[in-house]
Amino acid sequence: MSGCARTGDGVLAGKPHIGLAALLLSPEGTYRAAGINIYSGQLLRALGELALGQGLALTAWVPGEWAVFPGVRSIPVPQARSVVGRVLWEQLVLPVRARQEGVVLLHGLAFSLPLFWKEASVVTIFDLSFARVPQCHSAARRLYLRLLALLSARRASAVVAISQATKADVCALLGVPPGKVRVIYCGVEERFRPLPEGEKEAFRSGKGVGRYILFQGTLEPRKNLVRLLRAYALVRRQLRPCPRLVLAGAPGWGYREVLAERARLGLEADVLFTGFIPSRELPFWYAAAECFVFPSLYEGFGLPVLQAMASGTPVITSNASSLPEVAAGAAILVEPTAEEALAAAMVRLLQERELQQELVAKGLERARSFSWHKAAMQTAELYQDCLQSA
Repeated sequence: MSGCARTGDGVLAGKPHIGLAALLLSPEGTYRAAGINIYSGQLLRALGELALGQGLALTAWVPGEWAVFPGVRSIPVPQARSVVGRVLWEQLVLPVRARQEGVVLLHGLAFSLPLFWKEASVVTIFDLSFARVPQCHSAARRLYLRLLALLSARRASAVVAISQATKADVCALLGVPPGKVRVIYCGVEERFRPLPEGEKEAFRSGKGVGRYILFQGTLEPRKNLVRLLRAYALVRRQLRPCPRLVLAGAPGWGYREVLAERARLGLEADVLFTGFIPSRELPFWYAAAECFVFPSLYEGFGLPVLQAMASGTPVITSNASSLPEVAAGAAILVEPTAEEALAAAMVRLLQERELQQELVAKGLERARSFSWHKAAMQTAELYQDCLQSA
């Protein structure tokens, strides 16, 4: 192992210097401020808290001055604000800058690493949706992700997969040996918690929504929202009165199809699009919902399912990819393409009080097994393992 951290800016001299490429951190208000952004931000915060105790010095390259994490030295990269600029900077400039800073291990937090980096490295792979559900991505995005993920995973000292399902895909589709892939689950923030009935009612009243079923996530084809709308239309025929359906999240690629389906079904008054929800409001939307429905076709982890369970909200989700792994018996699982089964699950959950209470209790228990502190500890252990074997 060679190289030590530089002094200054809170970095500890003489400690193994870890560099983190966090170029997909995003400000609130866009679809990019979703899973990868949450993972990058929360992991950096938790790693910063651990840095002294773990004997690590951390430097993160971030998109702008706004990204400040105690215990982590942040270096802004203006080029990261554009896709082409970010890719070129990461591939051509980052390896040079990292060597100049004395970095001994580089962690690419989102699918890719500089191909010219020769030292120890880790790359996080969130999912292989571009291979498993290619119809849910543009051709250019499929090509970019497949190429970068393939080359980065094969060159890295170790790969972080955020679920066992993702690990299986990384091994099967990218040809990475299982022993090289470490599963490290995402965490859930403590602000996602159950709320008293009075606070929930006050929130619903303030938003003017009444009782509601919640979906939260980027509005894109992979989330299976067209089928969710069709299933909700079936629910409305069976339940009177019926809670509204709230689709919360920023518009992503292909979201206009969801708007068109709402209009075709005549659900404009019953289905509410909130747009991107500010982080300070999100726990209230989860906790005040009658139930949370997440019928995604494919997820590397499914963070919204965990956030809903931690909020004390009963969950219906898909029996696909990582979602059964995350829910682990604490949610109703349905085949994501079966609209009638999805509708039946919603009707049952809305009508059966005992089932609601059972899922709330199981969900809270399951959510307690996940934390960003645990994720940071396991990531720091992986860094040490990579450095010891370098």
